[in-house]
Amino acid sequence: MFLWAKMMLKLVAPMLVTFLIHPASALEMKRVRTDSGIVLRLHGDVRIGDFRRLETVLQEPSLLGLEIKSGGGSLEEGLDIARLVRDRALVVYAFRKCDSACALIFFAAKARYIGRRSKIGVHSVSNGRGKEDGDSVRTTVEMSRLLVGLGVPPSVIGKLVTTPPAKITYLDNRDLIELKVHRTNPFWKIYELANLAKNETSEACSVATSTDEGDLTEKVRKRSCATASARSSEDR
Repeated sequence: MFLWAKMMLKLVAPMLVTFLIHPASALEMKRVRTDSGIVLRLHGDVRIGDFRRLETVLQEPSLLGLEIKSGGGSLEEGLDIARLVRDRALVVYAFRKCDSACALIFFAAKARYIGRRSKIGVHSVSNGRGKEDGDSVRTTVEMSRLLVGLGVPPSVIGKLVTTPPAKITYLDNRDLIELKVHRTNPFWKIYELANLAKNETSEACSVATSTDEGDLTEKVRKRSCATASARSSEDR
């Protein structure tokens, strides 16, 4: 852990670095809760402040892993999130696309999963102006050394180092095999349980709505049902 922190400090201290190809929406967070634990869904760009926003959730004991879909973003924030993923030994499921800074989070996972149409994209680091210079090249090299410690194979690191910041290279089947990536959704059972609980809540609301509103007991039941529905919507 100390070596990781030292490497991260060396990476981000020289300059503000960017690890993004196509700007999109900010990182959105949704929790999927079941009795088995929590899955955190992260969709959108990784931006400054996201780590602090996610830090508490990422340290919850019941957190099982992440589902992530992102085009990249802040290298510093991505490395901070990746560190917690590594420290917590979390599972990461890449949904559809996981490029740039998102790939760092994916590489840090205890176990890596992707969907059938998912892609993992990498490229070298740019400076604050989106260009490559001496400092950004050195940062790319230092980051590559960090990835070696995460067990990322040479073929993947080679693609990261040789791909210019303005372009992107996607990992092929050989890369994914060397990364020990599984082509399935590890959270599908949890999602089914969450959907089942949501449906049961909806059915309970329907029953409560159909009863006599003059009955105090039914009013209390409907109020509790509405609260459960709101919480369910917020978590998902």
